Amino acid sequence: MRNSTKSIAVALAALLLVSSAVAQQKISLTVAAGQPPRALASLALVSSLFIPEVDKRIKAAGLNVQIEWKEAYAGSLLKPIQMLDGIKDGLADIGFVPIVFYPDKLPLANMSFVVPFLTSDVVLMGRVMNRLYETLPAFSAEYERFNQIRIASSGVDSFELVTTFPVRRVEDLKGRKIGTGGAALAWLRGTGATPVQSNMMEAYNSMKTGVYDGYIVFASTFPGLKFPEAAPYVTKVGFGAQHPSVLTVNKDTWRKLPEPVRKIMLDVGAIWGIASDREYMDEGDAGYKSLPRFKAHLYELPRAEQVKWAKGMPNIAKEWAQTMDKQGLPGSKALAVLMAEARKAGAKPVRDWDRE
Repeated sequence: MRNSTKSIAVALAALLLVSSAVAQQKISLTVAAGQPPRALASLALVSSLFIPEVDKRIKAAGLNVQIEWKEAYAGSLLKPIQMLDGIKDGLADIGFVPIVFYPDKLPLANMSFVVPFLTSDVVLMGRVMNRLYETLPAFSAEYERFNQIRIASSGVDSFELVTTFPVRRVEDLKGRKIGTGGAALAWLRGTGATPVQSNMMEAYNSMKTGVYDGYIVFASTFPGLKFPEAAPYVTKVGFGAQHPSVLTVNKDTWRKLPEPVRKIMLDVGAIWGIASDREYMDEGDAGYKSLPRFKAHLYELPRAEQVKWAKGMPNIAKEWAQTMDKQGLPGSKALAVLMAEARKAGAKPVRDWDRE
């Protein structure tokens, strides 16, 4: 009897050891963003597509891993301009980083902003920018300087202008204060307007109270953030689709993730980026359709005024490329690749930034 009892005890102990060995690995990941999901389709898709698809693929792969997601949006953990350093320092594991606020820290990532008036096709711009990441390692490497890995990037619909006064020609901006973020401020050079560094979370109240007279932003934000309610004159300038958001992960967190989970995140990230770009094509149209609700006025600048605006500013693309070259970064090469790829895809730039 004693031997039987001992055998059972040994068997139970062995079973416990096996159970312990195969116990599910639980990983806690915090995802942060400075903006609210209602304002940005790409951010909404982090919650509705990226996270559940990662979970789904982990399960389908038979991995003994469970991710416990914590989502902190709308600046509840990190404000927009805190995202890069916040992810670097590990205040969150994964961040929706608005690279537009970091033209000096992430100059290559901001490249789309130095070629305005290129294309309003978000999907096209996304393909071109991803091509740069695929062919020029320096693009991904700049995130590593801030202790993070790029999972994927996403674009947005064409940046345009909302103002408290009508804009029919470039000269109408002279003496006016116009807000926007980071690298997009350069688009006001040569217009006579005073650029004001700002962000989407401040724009409505700033225009409503007269801190500035207008804001450069994309139309898909109109329904959620109600900018045309504060500034009822909407001008389609045609600055073009941009590539302003990157999903990154803290490098220390990344090292701790099992290799199969890393691959799943990168694969799903690519799907998220493409889905975001496509979504913005529709969301931009919806933004313009919402204008009657705000009793806003829509005006589209004719091509001649677009040319005047583009030609009136310095060649910011060449300036940027030369600055990058001096820093040992592939600025001129990147500009040549981007413009060539864009033209090949059918873009008809208002200004040939690379040929002047």
